[in-house]
Amino acid sequence: MRRRLGGGFRPVPGRRLAARAAAALRRAAQAVRSGWLRLQSATLALHLSLVTYAVMIAAFALVGALQALFLRQFLFAETARSLHQELMDIPAQTWLWLASSSEGGGQAPSAPPFRLGPLPFLAAHGSLAYIDPTGQIHVIYAPHGLPALPRDTYEAMLNFGVPPSAYELASAGHERDLVVTALIGPPDRPLGLAQVSVPTSEIEGMVARQMMLYGVVASAVLVAALAVYQATIRRALAPLRRVVEHAQRVDAQSLDDRFEVSPGMQAEVRSLAASFQAMLQRLARAFQAEREARERMRQFVADASHELRTPLTALSGYLEVLQKGGDFTEGEWREALQQMHLEARRLTGIVEQLLRLARAEEVGGSLALGKRERVPLASLVTSLDPLWRGLCGARELRYDFTGDPAVFADPDALKQVLFNLMQNAVQHTPEQGGRITIAVRADGGEVKLAVADNGAGIPKMHQPHVFERFYRVDEARSRAKGGAGLGLAICKAIVEAHGGRIECESEPGAGAVFTVTLPALDGANAGQHHEA
Repeated sequence: MRRRLGGGFRPVPGRRLAARAAAALRRAAQAVRSGWLRLQSATLALHLSLVTYAVMIAAFALVGALQALFLRQFLFAETARSLHQELMDIPAQTWLWLASSSEGGGQAPSAPPFRLGPLPFLAAHGSLAYIDPTGQIHVIYAPHGLPALPRDTYEAMLNFGVPPSAYELASAGHERDLVVTALIGPPDRPLGLAQVSVPTSEIEGMVARQMMLYGVVASAVLVAALAVYQATIRRALAPLRRVVEHAQRVDAQSLDDRFEVSPGMQAEVRSLAASFQAMLQRLARAFQAEREARERMRQFVADASHELRTPLTALSGYLEVLQKGGDFTEGEWREALQQMHLEARRLTGIVEQLLRLARAEEVGGSLALGKRERVPLASLVTSLDPLWRGLCGARELRYDFTGDPAVFADPDALKQVLFNLMQNAVQHTPEQGGRITIAVRADGGEVKLAVADNGAGIPKMHQPHVFERFYRVDEARSRAKGGAGLGLAICKAIVEAHGGRIECESEPGAGAVFTVTLPALDGANAGQHHEA
């Protein structure tokens, strides 16, 4: 609603106040929300401190409230018991005389017909009354009003008596009084009730002073406890801070720097530190594996480039010579083409072996081997006897089998291993006087397949490297015989993919023995030892 003033309109002031109040409420809600978000992102020490403070304050407040309640009830009951006892100590005829004397003037007489001691009930702001057996109230002393109870309450007291610590709270004017009653005369034939009331303000003041004292003591205890708690929490969180600082210092160059776990640390911090250490170890292994993979890739590219360059250079040279033309005889043409064909076959062989090695490494990684089955090794060897004898040529071939132990493997992969080992033995064994032996035997829970020759042997310095890619003991002789240095690496990858191992034993001039060890399919493969 708008009000016209001076030819224009302006909002009613009430609406402006409502708009300002709504804006203030929105700002307050935004401030509360912002403070809550900041509190949620605060440090763990602050969270723990605030929670502890809140719990301690709530505990002290609850204890104080319960103490005030119980103390108030206790003081009321004790005051009632004391007043009840004093009422019972006054003779019955005194109450009758006081009641009859008060009918005329409303004030207690100063000279009773018998000895009357001091009446503590006549204190300022107190009251004194007599209730006869009919329930009628006779006011003896009530300068500030008499707090009267319901008539049925008086009747119940006359009929059933009054416990010593019983009391009622009633109002007389603006103050609240503690009302205490006592039976006059014999319990079975009471002459009435004596009622005295005192203001509760004195008791309430005592409770308030006690609570004030409690508040001071509790505040002092709270401050001292919080100071101790702050020191304790700083000490308890110190190992956690050290873990955080250590984590902030760690980088790719300091993964080997471990956090020291001391026996005095809390179980949770030790668990966190152990998890952090395990994470660092996994990261270190991952970085090491990544570095090794990069190094292997670099070496592989360098070796492959070197191996492929030789046949490609030879092919390029022959092609350049043929492109230039010249007076070549038919024999020279044939020789050039034959050399080019040999280099092309060599290049093809290197590529095939690289692919085979990559597949073998893939098998040893996440891919599965070909179809596995029960493979008796001695039978597998003898089934390829024509191939072995063709490879050996004039060299002597021997078999040394102890039974026919079986393994669970991919037969085609094992044939590849056998072929590479036989080819390696043939390449390094002279044809005249050369001897190659294939042995198969069971050894506990394993099966051993060995290919031995009586060639020149392998020097000790070269034996740790013979299963590496492109490694050759004799570069010139290996190249002349067509070896690329990949056969033994392929054997190692395939054997390890089957859960086995391959080893080399050799003495210079005494030949070499390559032994493949695979898990046995069963242990009952002992048989007759025979040679062929």
